[in-house]
Amino acid sequence: MGAVLDAQGVVGATISRLGVEFQELNFRLIGMTGGDPNQVIADINTDVAELKRLCESS
Repeated sequence: MGAVLDAQGVVGATISRLGVEFQELNFRLIGMTGGDPNQVIADINTDVAELKRLCESS
């Protein structure tokens, strides 16, 4: 969570969104919520690629 506090702008928002997505993936994998975990994994992969792009351009 410290990374989110230090990050700003779109990088901070992307890190925060990844945290939410990993939590959602956990809920789906342990059966707390319904839905296909692969949907969340696709979102995570997209956001990781975006974060990588943002960090490389800095």
